[in-house]
Amino acid sequence: MFTPKRKQPKPELTEAEMAGILDVVTPYSMVHESGIRFTIEQTIACIKQGLPGVLVECGTWRGGCSVAMLLAQRRAFGKVLRPVFMLDSFEGLPKVDERDGPLAASWQAGADPAKFFDNCKAAAADLGQLLREQEFDSSDYTLVRGWFEDTVPGLARQLGSEGIAILRLDGDWYSSTAICLEHLCPLVAEEGVVIVDDYYAWDGCARAVHDYLAKHDLPYRIKSLYNNYGAYFVKRAHRRNFEEF
Repeated sequence: MFTPKRKQPKPELTEAEMAGILDVVTPYSMVHESGIRFTIEQTIACIKQGLPGVLVECGTWRGGCSVAMLLAQRRAFGKVLRPVFMLDSFEGLPKVDERDGPLAASWQAGADPAKFFDNCKAAAADLGQLLREQEFDSSDYTLVRGWFEDTVPGLARQLGSEGIAILRLDGDWYSSTAICLEHLCPLVAEEGVVIVDDYYAWDGCARAVHDYLAKHDLPYRIKSLYNNYGAYFVKRAHRRNFEEF
């Protein structure tokens, strides 16, 4: 079982260190810079706060945000303290369904070729090459390849004793988002952060978040990232004071 240490070296990054991470990972991500920065900041914060658990990204694509979480730890603490689990089909996105709405269906039919990226298909070998170039050890990360419906339930069982400190969801569609929330959100530590990259981008993703929170009667507040480039919520069972949101 992974047991985090609560006392760590000074974790703040300088702007030069932040920029250095962004220079490495930006070519491997479709996420706006503000979203990558937020992921880096939350990675450092969860360790500083001593939250238990590993880091998980569902929808790694070419690895930008996952590698940012690894680099953030190395720069802030000198080494990787929390392994990053990277999930992707590496076969692109699954087929949309009616819950994803007409805009998603139109996009998947090729309405926006400049941003189609071959249906968001990425090569696992390219991600492996990036990890080797950055000299990460196999103990620093776990690559989980396959459709979420096949991989996420097993991962949830595997992580049951360790838990999750940060859960980053970038699966675009309703079904992908829903299965990750249902199986992995219960493992997120209290005060842990769930980042939902596509909350504003796609109707199905937003519906999946709303349905999950309503189904389980959860009071988590959905918060926007800069310019609505994604959203997040803090896993908090109840509001503890009038100043806290």
